[in-house]
Amino acid sequence: MNFGEPRDIGNMRGITPAVKYLLILNVAVFLIEGWFHVPLAEWFQLRAGWYRDLAFGQLFTYMFVHGGVRHLFMNMLGLFFIGPTVERTLGSYRFFILYYLSGILGGLGWSLLADPSGPPCVGASGAVMGVLGAFGALYPHAKLLLWFVIPVRAWVLVACLALWELSEIIGNPKIGGIANAAHLMGGIAGFMYAFSLKNPHVGQKLKSKLAGRGKPKSKRPPLGSERLSKAEVDHILDKIGKEGMGALTPRERDLLKKATR
Repeated sequence: MNFGEPRDIGNMRGITPAVKYLLILNVAVFLIEGWFHVPLAEWFQLRAGWYRDLAFGQLFTYMFVHGGVRHLFMNMLGLFFIGPTVERTLGSYRFFILYYLSGILGGLGWSLLADPSGPPCVGASGAVMGVLGAFGALYPHAKLLLWFVIPVRAWVLVACLALWELSEIIGNPKIGGIANAAHLMGGIAGFMYAFSLKNPHVGQKLKSKLAGRGKPKSKRPPLGSERLSKAEVDHILDKIGKEGMGALTPRERDLLKKATR
């Protein structure tokens, strides 16, 4: 994996295989539903009570249907600009994992808060937020153009979006339509996934600390008793050198035996 400075952001020549596949798939689903009147949104949308019917597939399919042209355009625009850089860094296989993991966890987070009687959740926003979160983890100091005008560092943009989504969730936790919980959970999932790949030593240290807490601590004698024992051993050795082994008391013989084990 290459964590160098990002290049070819938003360049058609720099588009990558996984991003191209996802763009085509999302647009194709939208066109099939519009042109041929196939009710894909009704089949694929995520309902808050999906777990009652064990409809696990909705956590995957909902991210490929959208509520309109504007909804589709905004998600695909973010994927087009940010996705290729992240994919070139992680590789296509890991990028697919990032995208689907962010989308699924985003949908799961939304479904745990949303009102079961409210509107369903659709769209790739959670997955795209995961890609943006991953970009912030991989290139925190890279500059992006907010609204194509204002330059802002990636970590600042990701942090501000996360705080805004969190404030919306707190203000209206059961909202449907605009799935703020899906956005936030997707962004966190993408950030954590990319951060763990970029900094594997952090995960290893955390794992070793957690494993160390479960192990019983070995009992060691106090530092003062170790020094006393060494002093006694030195005294016994001096006594042997001057008076011979026969001059040792039973306690001294026992202590010498323990010290030479």
